[in-house]
Amino acid sequence: MKRGDREHRRFFLEGQIERRGRCFIATLVYGAGEEVTTLRSFRDRVMRPTRLGRALILAYYRTAPGVCRFLECHPLLVRAMRGLLRPVVWIAAKTLADRGGKGDV
Repeated sequence: MKRGDREHRRFFLEGQIERRGRCFIATLVYGAGEEVTTLRSFRDRVMRPTRLGRALILAYYRTAPGVCRFLECHPLLVRAMRGLLRPVVWIAAKTLADRGGKGDV
């Protein structure tokens, strides 16, 4: 019963996040490309199953909108962020590939 309550709360909170229309950094930087798909898959398959991963996801959901608003005003920083995210995408893709999932970018 406790596990069911936790899952229901998590589902509700995720729905609240999506309804608020938060902007995600990778989508801002890459558009709707393969990089974003890889990062979402990494989030869902690697991070979400762990307590630490869920805490990091929640922290990201809380900070990403402000970062996106800032980046939208500074196009050069968007390009710099793309360079900073490139190794993150590579690591996520490699991790997914090592686990037997889709991870090629």
